[in-house]
Amino acid sequence: MKRSINIAATVMVLFFLLPAAAFAVDFEITNSRIEAIVDASGGVSVTEFHTYEFDGEFNGVTRMLVPKEHTKLTGFKAFEDSRPLKTEKDGDLYKIFRGGEDESVIVELRYRMEGAVTRYEDGAEFYWPFFDDRNESEYANMVISVAPPRPTSGTELIGYDEAADTGTINPDGTARFDLGHVGSGQNGDIRVVFGASLFPSLKTVEGTIRDKLAEERTRIAKEQETAAARHRNAVLAGNIALPAAFTLLLGLFFREWSHSRRKLAEARRSAEATGFRTPGEIVSMPAVMQFMSPAIDTGPERLSAALLDLIRKGQVIQVSKTRFKETDNPPELEHEEIFRSLLFNRFGDETGGFDLEELKKRTEDDGQAAEYSNRIAEWSGAVSRELQKAGLKQKNPVFSAILIFTGSVIAGTAVYLGLGEAWIHLVLAIPLALAALATAAFYRPLSEKGHQLREMWLHFAGQFKESDAENWSSLPREERMRGYIYAIGTKNQDIDLPFARFAETHQSAAHMTPAVLAYDPLIMNSSFAIAGEHAAQSYTSSSQTSSGGGVGGGGGGSGAF
Repeated sequence: MKRSINIAATVMVLFFLLPAAAFAVDFEITNSRIEAIVDASGGVSVTEFHTYEFDGEFNGVTRMLVPKEHTKLTGFKAFEDSRPLKTEKDGDLYKIFRGGEDESVIVELRYRMEGAVTRYEDGAEFYWPFFDDRNESEYANMVISVAPPRPTSGTELIGYDEAADTGTINPDGTARFDLGHVGSGQNGDIRVVFGASLFPSLKTVEGTIRDKLAEERTRIAKEQETAAARHRNAVLAGNIALPAAFTLLLGLFFREWSHSRRKLAEARRSAEATGFRTPGEIVSMPAVMQFMSPAIDTGPERLSAALLDLIRKGQVIQVSKTRFKETDNPPELEHEEIFRSLLFNRFGDETGGFDLEELKKRTEDDGQAAEYSNRIAEWSGAVSRELQKAGLKQKNPVFSAILIFTGSVIAGTAVYLGLGEAWIHLVLAIPLALAALATAAFYRPLSEKGHQLREMWLHFAGQFKESDAENWSSLPREERMRGYIYAIGTKNQDIDLPFARFAETHQSAAHMTPAVLAYDPLIMNSSFAIAGEHAAQSYTSSSQTSSGGGVGGGGGGSGAF
């Protein structure tokens, strides 16, 4: 019994906590017909027919009817095939209960408007929004008709927004608006004027209405004429500006590409002339790895390579497979100082040593894992700063200035195109402007120095595939060490010999007796990978947040539940 109560309570909690979208009904309104009949007293009897196509389960439909000021709606009822349906009213929202699943349902709604017709000296006006921008549903095929109390002539009409230019007048004086598809969130007021004599019991309001309609038609015609002229001018501006801008940008990019190709060819020839050797140390090895493989994040391979580089430079010695010790050689670069401080100060032991196994254990603590993650990010930032100062990429102020000017002109033209509703031209202008401005902001081509560095390392990796162990062994130990560090940090598969074969390093500190040790980067990779996983788990657990949302606005329109 207790278990049943707990289950029921859990279900209730989940019901109230789950977002409303989880219970949304999938439906389409494929046809809508609204028939309004005006009687001599000024009242309006309305009958609506809405065809719903449901996909899945549903409980009913809704209709929001917001009356205009000084009017009211009465007698709301709903039917299906002349069979009454249960309804509930909540403010301006009416709920019609009719459940089912995967069905097509035609719902008939009936209600009456009081005070919706105003009689003037020369006519009686019915001015009404059957839907407005609060509507959250789409109507696929909407028709609205407004019939006079009896057949008559002299009917006039105007439609606004979605109803604009959709009105016709039948021989009996009925106004008909064929709106077709109406999107959600759209307005579509209709305005119909009948003869004043059709409403003898209504009080006459001073003034004339047909003159106002004439003025409205004149205003709308002028607005349409102005919009048409604006559209023609926008199309003309687009036809001139866009091809000119495209040609200019194409010429600029081709010139820049040609210049880059020339620098690349020169750097490639220079690299090929060096033969098989490790490139000179233009920047540090961590900077080389980040420069050559920017898509690879600061993962275990790059950290292993950075540690090996400290060993190569004599700043660190290895005393066992997992244990390392600092030497008195000072760090030469900012990122070396950060990395050494991380390993030996923050995660080292009391003897000044550092152990990879200890790193894995200590990063299981969330606080230390967060510290590890922050310091690694600081290290990576310092490496990036070294690259920025190295001059491997260059700015082209003239090229950027032309791009900014051209992009700004296109962006301004795009605004004009939007105002003129030249949508095809606008679709072309937006990416063109974004391309120009984004290139000006982010494009930094390689300098001659950058091309040289890249091509030398690419040439080295390519030559390595064709070289044998004898050629490799003929290289100085320093070059072999840097070559393997590069391979580890960039995950280069071409340099795949065992580390002991070509990275034997004589370790010495002060006047220690040289010892020959073979370093296995797999152990380092594994340890740094586990530490990184601990750091990532710590970040995930500390950054979990909850989200919520507000209620959606209703409006004059239709829906379902």
